[in-house]
Amino acid sequence: MMAYLALQSGNSQSREKLAALLWGGNTESQARMNLRQSLSVIRKAMGSTDGGKFLTDGGSITLNLDDLDFDVARFEELAAGPTPEQLEQALVVYRGDLLDGFDLKEEPFEDWLRVERERLRTIAVAVLEKLVAHYSATNSLASCVRAATRLLVLEPLREDIHRALMQIYARQGRPNMALKQYAQCRETLRKHLQLEPEKKTHELYDKLRASRSVPSKQNPTPSARAEGSVPVDSPVSLRPETHYVKSGGVSVAYQVTGGGPFDLVYVQGWVSNLDYAWESPRLTHVLRRLGSFCRLIRIDKRGTGLSDRNVGFPTLQERMDDVRAVLDAIGSRRTVLFGSSEGGVLCMLFAATYPERTEALILHGAYAQGLWSPDYPWAKTREEMEEELTAIERNWGEPWDLGRGAPSLVNDMQEQQWFAAYLRNSASPSDAIALWRWGAEVDVHNILHAIHVPTLILQRKGDRWVKVEEALYLSERIAGATLIELPGDDHLIWGADSDRLVDAIQHYLTVTFLTKAG
Repeated sequence: MMAYLALQSGNSQSREKLAALLWGGNTESQARMNLRQSLSVIRKAMGSTDGGKFLTDGGSITLNLDDLDFDVARFEELAAGPTPEQLEQALVVYRGDLLDGFDLKEEPFEDWLRVERERLRTIAVAVLEKLVAHYSATNSLASCVRAATRLLVLEPLREDIHRALMQIYARQGRPNMALKQYAQCRETLRKHLQLEPEKKTHELYDKLRASRSVPSKQNPTPSARAEGSVPVDSPVSLRPETHYVKSGGVSVAYQVTGGGPFDLVYVQGWVSNLDYAWESPRLTHVLRRLGSFCRLIRIDKRGTGLSDRNVGFPTLQERMDDVRAVLDAIGSRRTVLFGSSEGGVLCMLFAATYPERTEALILHGAYAQGLWSPDYPWAKTREEMEEELTAIERNWGEPWDLGRGAPSLVNDMQEQQWFAAYLRNSASPSDAIALWRWGAEVDVHNILHAIHVPTLILQRKGDRWVKVEEALYLSERIAGATLIELPGDDHLIWGADSDRLVDAIQHYLTVTFLTKAG
């Protein structure tokens, strides 16, 4: 009743109409008695805070919410705005069908609810159409992919949007995704309408397939690459635009790449640099793989990389707020959290605090606490941590010893030199030492029981930084968690056999969210 009155805010509703709407299956006397009881409950609940908002006058009832903020009114106001920012915020507010999951089993109310749901859904579709047109015109291709993909979730038979996505993927240099989009379009039309794609859709497909068959002069053919090597991508052409959002007065840098049915936030451990990551062919390959089935969101945590430096000792709460600010800025309502190493700590806290915004939690080489204790004997001791800090300070700037982080690359001088430059561009020596200490002293074992989202835990069997026992510890305390032990020794996600790691993530998301992935 409150939902119905809120959407009719300021307009009087007769008691007779409300009784018939909500209790139409009862006798007239029973329906009126139910109405009186409900009104009594509402008055008691509102109490002294009512302030004249809930009015009963003889045979009519009025709820005045003109000075209060509620989601439907805010959505409609933002959807009518002229700027892309307002339209994106409208989609943050629109979380799906009105009163989704609510079933009164009263036909008059269900009829009203059906009409309201369709009305709001139509507004959401119009918002997405505007965003697709805007982002296409401004060449904001990643944002265009996201908007078009969301539009197809609401209206999967929109062939014009399927074509738009094919063209966007082609402009991004992702012909495989463009051809895959055509296959999805054809399958959807056949399944629901028993129709084939329109002629212009098929012509676009033929054109893209023909252009894909033209050999590239920039990249070596598969036979020219060493067996087992990582495809080399051009960092300059692949480097995306860096954006900023304010969080608690601090500017937080983020990049968005790829596209797909999932939003996935990758939170890296220790320090990072969004731009310099693309200088590594190995890491570039992993990021492109992740972006092939999701919209990949990467963040330089406050105090590191392209985000504001010298911001003091960050708290987990502040860093969690930074992630939330980025998600709000890009209009992401729910996201998959992928935390590696110390980044897993932040993701676990976010999942426990904001389950409604967490699609799934994926952890790799993650831990519950950074220092040894009797009930957590696998972590480093405080003395070992101090030795590590001394070594970091002594060797900062030199080719990085990957003996523990990625033993498979220990003889790869080029990778060691890149990683050393990556760290230098991510933090100053003193900041790096402070953040290493921060990562070691963090402890989230007390919140593991509060995580109730689909969780995948990945752990290399020979990881020399985080032990298999630490992954088992997490899996036993996070409800319903799936643990997969992967072969290999590398802690860094771009080490040896990185494709197996990404395959496990993609498979888990596809199986867990079969409808969405399809």
